[in-house]
Amino acid sequence: MKFVHEDPEFAVLLTQTADTTGIGRALVEKDYWITHALWALHECGLQIWFKGGTSLSKGFGIIERFSEDLDLMVEGGADVGLPPVGNWTSTRSGPVGARRAFFEALTDVFKIPSIIVERDLGRADKYARGGDYTGRYPGVFIGDLPTSMAPSVRFEIGRARVVPYVVRPITSFVHEQMIKLGVIDEFVDNRPRAVRCVHPLVTLLEKLDALARRYSRDPVDADRFVRHYEDAARIVREIPRLPPIGLSAHQLATNMVEDGDLTAMPMPDDPSLSLADPARRAVVERAYESIAPMFWGARLTLDETCRILRDWTSTFRN
Repeated sequence: MKFVHEDPEFAVLLTQTADTTGIGRALVEKDYWITHALWALHECGLQIWFKGGTSLSKGFGIIERFSEDLDLMVEGGADVGLPPVGNWTSTRSGPVGARRAFFEALTDVFKIPSIIVERDLGRADKYARGGDYTGRYPGVFIGDLPTSMAPSVRFEIGRARVVPYVVRPITSFVHEQMIKLGVIDEFVDNRPRAVRCVHPLVTLLEKLDALARRYSRDPVDADRFVRHYEDAARIVREIPRLPPIGLSAHQLATNMVEDGDLTAMPMPDDPSLSLADPARRAVVERAYESIAPMFWGARLTLDETCRILRDWTSTFRN
């Protein structure tokens, strides 16, 4: 069987899916290719943990926002042959060399049908603590993407906290439309069925930490962190329905601080949540509005997100 994107009527399917969901064709198409890429990486035999905003959207349905990146931690499976990495943080030559060898080998392992994957050396960390890759897909409607979105799938690979995690099935708008049309069995089923998605509570704490660190920098590069506001607030709202992890949010945060995964415990009076500085607030507000095309559902206002996060950080120690 062939993949649905190899079918001559794929553009028609994309248009039908867009009409059904009310989401633009280019965004529906990119969502399909992200799902296909994640499926293919699992088929390569890699051990993968999925994190970040795309995991929140596709793994848990918490946010209604498209993401540019697949944020992953990757290890080689038994038959893949990737060199091991024993230390992801040291700047000594030995560990740095081991990480470089890992990312060089990973370039050859990344095999995604119909997507050309290349190492993005322009974003490379000189200590090789992470690896960035670009996957160029043969998009039909790439020209319709918002200018803020790249016509490719980005992969950000590196060390990350991946426990606790939840195994989730992943799908796309296109696959759901295929089910409705009764044609899902006519093509290769390229939906990943068992993806290890980092628990959203870990992501919430990481996003609060990123807001606190990046908001205080000069100049304020809000484009790099503004998405964390709404993502974090949506997670807080979803906490009562999240899978249990056997410890409280405060206990998890304590562990993450001790392990070096957070710089500090989240605080309700953090400047990033009060936005009291008029100049910094203006920068954040502009960035918050600029990412509107990435959302397909109703948004929270910036003030709402800050109130939700202040309220939660005031009580999460209980």
